[in-house]
Amino acid sequence: MRNVPGFSRRTVLAGVLAAPALVSPALVTRAGATETFVLGTWGGDYQRLQLENIELPLVRQLGLEAVIDAGDEAPRVGKVLATRRLPRGPLDVVCVQAVQAYALADAGVLEELTPEKIPNLARVKQALGTATFAPHIWSPQIVSYSPERVTSPPTSFGDLLDPRYNGKVGFPDNNFFYVMMAAGLFAGGSANDFVKAKEVMTKVNANGLRLYPSTDAGGPPFKTGEIDIGMMWLARISMWQNAGIPVAAAFPKEGCILYVSGMVVPKNAPNKEAAFKYINAMLDPAAQLGFARNMGYLPTVTNAPLTGKVAEQLALPDPAPKLIMPDFAVTTKIQPEIADWWKKSIQHG
Repeated sequence: MRNVPGFSRRTVLAGVLAAPALVSPALVTRAGATETFVLGTWGGDYQRLQLENIELPLVRQLGLEAVIDAGDEAPRVGKVLATRRLPRGPLDVVCVQAVQAYALADAGVLEELTPEKIPNLARVKQALGTATFAPHIWSPQIVSYSPERVTSPPTSFGDLLDPRYNGKVGFPDNNFFYVMMAAGLFAGGSANDFVKAKEVMTKVNANGLRLYPSTDAGGPPFKTGEIDIGMMWLARISMWQNAGIPVAAAFPKEGCILYVSGMVVPKNAPNKEAAFKYINAMLDPAAQLGFARNMGYLPTVTNAPLTGKVAEQLALPDPAPKLIMPDFAVTTKIQPEIADWWKKSIQHG
C-alpha cells in the first residue's frame, strides 16, 4: 500500500494549462486508408463511450477502425496468457484494471509503452501508470449513503457496522476485493491487512449486508429505500445522481482505495502501431473530459481540467483525503484466496 502524491483538490479541479497537442509523425496515417485492429474491452456504457469519445472523433480520423472483442475481464486476461507463445495474438489493445495489468506484466507478456510510441503518455499522472500500463480512468472508493435517510454523513468504513443500518447496508458484489481492502485499511491501518478485513466483513455481513449482481444494480436500492449505506466509486455516485437517484458520497477518514483501469498492449499484438495510436487518442484531453462528463471518472492526464457541474460533482474535499493505490505485488497473489473466502463466507455465509 502507498499513498498517492500529487492529487490535491486543486490539481483535480484545475489541472494545468492546456498544452499544445502532442503529435508524432508515427501517428499520421495516409488519407483514405482504412486499417483495423482488435480492441478487447468491456461492453455496456464503457464500450459505448469509447466509441463516442475516442474512436469516432479521433481514431477514425487516423484511418483506423476497431474490431470489438467485448466481454468480462477475466476471460480477456486469460486469452492473453493462453496465446502468449503464438507469434500473433488475438488482441491489439486490452482494457484491464490496474491489478490485472500488474499480473500480465509480471507474466512478461506486455509491450513497454513510452512517450516515443505514445506521445500523450508524457501528460499522464505518474502515480497511476506503469511502464506497460496506460491508465485511462480513475476514481476513489467512498462511502455511499442516502442523504434523505442518513442524517449525519458517514465518516469511515466503520459506519457500515452501525446497528442503525441493519439490513440497509449494500453494494455490488463485483467490488468485493476493493471493499476488502477498505475494510483492512479501516481495521488494521493497511489495505493489505486481509486478516483484519475478514473479521470486519464478517461483522458487516451480520449487519444484514445486501449484495447486488452488477455495478448498475447498486444504485436503484438507494432510491427505493432498500439500502441506506454502502461502498462505491465516486464516479458512479455522479452517474446515479445524474440519473435522479438520491445518493451522496462521504470520504472515509482512514483513506480511499483507488480504482484505476486502462489499457495494455500484448507483446504479440498483430498491429502494435494501431494500438499505440488508439491509446494516444484515449489520453487526448477531449476524450478524457468526455469520460469525466458521461461516466464520472477523473482524467489520468494533467492537461484535462474539469469545469462546471462535473468539477463540482468530482471535487475532492479540502483538505484532500488520503488516496491509496493498492499494493499490486500483494493483491495479485492473494486475490484468488480472498475470492474463495468471499464466496464461501459472505456470498453464501
